[in-house]
Amino acid sequence: MTRRLFRLLPALFVLSGVLLLAACQRGDADKALIEAPAVGDVYAAELSAFSDYEFTDEDNKPIDPAYGLLKVVAADADGVVVITENAASAEKSVSRSDIRGDLSTIEFDESEQIRIGKADLVKAHTDGLIYVVKRPDAK
Repeated sequence: MTRRLFRLLPALFVLSGVLLLAACQRGDADKALIEAPAVGDVYAAELSAFSDYEFTDEDNKPIDPAYGLLKVVAADADGVVVITENAASAEKSVSRSDIRGDLSTIEFDESEQIRIGKADLVKAHTDGLIYVVKRPDAK
């Protein structure tokens, strides 16, 4: 039993190193997109940190914090204007999954347009309020 454990430990060490490297590379790619935002970018984010609206679940109970997607509808040297996804979840994992899926099925609420300055956008990413970035046109 002990011999198997000692054989397994190096493999687990290598696997954790590969995962850590991939996470760092993803973080660098996300940071680059945050620092040069473009119309159409989508962010998995803590929606309640940006929106004035209260998000509720299917039973109309408040969700706080609420997680979902933000979509960039305008971008310039000073920052971005984003709109929120129509739905929200109490679980970050839902927005992480949604941003990796078919974004054409996501509905956004254009009635609330939220202006985020460039420095605040970078800080939101650094603070983990924006935790995944996707540029749909990027292949």
